[in-house]
Amino acid sequence: MSQILTKIEGILKDKYQPALTNLINIEPSPFLEMIRKEPLQNNKVRMAAPIGLNGGFGFGAEGAATPHAAEQRYLDFELKAVDMYVDMQISNKTVVLGSSNVSSMINALDAEIKGSYAAAKWNLGRALFGDGSGILAHFEPTEDGTNTLKVDDTSKLMEGLLLDIYAGEPGAYELQLNGVRVVHVDHKQNTVTLNYDDLYFEDPGMLTVQGSYNREITGLGAIFGDSDTIYGVSRVENPCLVPVTYSLGGKITDLGLYQGIRDAKKYRGAKINLIMMGDRAFEAYQTYMDEHTTHLVDKHKFVGGSTGYSILVGDQEVILVNESMIPENEAWGVDTESFILQQTPWEFLSNQGSIFSLMANSSVYRALLASYGNLICSNPGGCVKFTDCAA
Repeated sequence: MSQILTKIEGILKDKYQPALTNLINIEPSPFLEMIRKEPLQNNKVRMAAPIGLNGGFGFGAEGAATPHAAEQRYLDFELKAVDMYVDMQISNKTVVLGSSNVSSMINALDAEIKGSYAAAKWNLGRALFGDGSGILAHFEPTEDGTNTLKVDDTSKLMEGLLLDIYAGEPGAYELQLNGVRVVHVDHKQNTVTLNYDDLYFEDPGMLTVQGSYNREITGLGAIFGDSDTIYGVSRVENPCLVPVTYSLGGKITDLGLYQGIRDAKKYRGAKINLIMMGDRAFEAYQTYMDEHTTHLVDKHKFVGGSTGYSILVGDQEVILVNESMIPENEAWGVDTESFILQQTPWEFLSNQGSIFSLMANSSVYRALLASYGNLICSNPGGCVKFTDCAA
């Protein structure tokens, strides 16, 4: 038995781990592919963000006093590193039967790894656009005995997810159920069906991924949200940290995008090179391209499979891409050079040299791939939000 597990461990470490650790930092989103990655040095993600210009310059005259020094102003950003895991499991039965048929064992292992990676890829791609809370949707009070919840948004829900359910007075939700699985998502009716037949909530509530409430990456949703702080710094006292919002009046145009890109550069020192559009916004822009002359440089293919447009907006080349995790009628512009994902390498947790452990009260072995880190931006106020992109 131990020889077979050792063989499986060798396959995971030599064949799968290098590929998975590379792809998981690229594939989930075009945004993730374009930003910088740096090794995490401790349990904090820190950045000294320059604000405005150095104040020591001034004109003068012969014999007059020279300008006074005024050093560059900085704000200290700080985040906690969050835990990220990819869980992989293989049954004892597969291991036993694999001793006589190695190819079938490898096939079973391959299917498990691909399924685990697909879940990790989707959740990481989703979390990049969240605010760190991990809230997927809010639901309405229910009738007794239902297994279906009416939610305000289904874009962050997927069949197979394990959810935690919180309910209560708004602002004081308490955990009601954990590890409930999504059976079906009806995107037209905005409902989610769960594998629990006796749901009853007098109060509204919210859904999160299992164990993830307030434990996710501090994604773009934190920058574009309305919280009073970002990275531990007050946005009330530092208005320059608040992104500029432009309403496009129900019609997305190159001129509307240009105004946002121009002002981000002019007032916040940001060079917007990526605009991510919600579903309706992207459809509206494609219609606009068909009806008008757009300076298309080329199509841009991303590793994860997405295809965007590289266009000239004013005198600047910008990549436009559809991103379903963004509100459907919005577009978010970012300077990817200002973002850094600081994290540790993805590695298997080991116990006395073995990456497999037998799960309690089961006949299933578990291997856990882990990384620790967070996303941070040196110039959050340089981001741009475009609203009302489609009629």
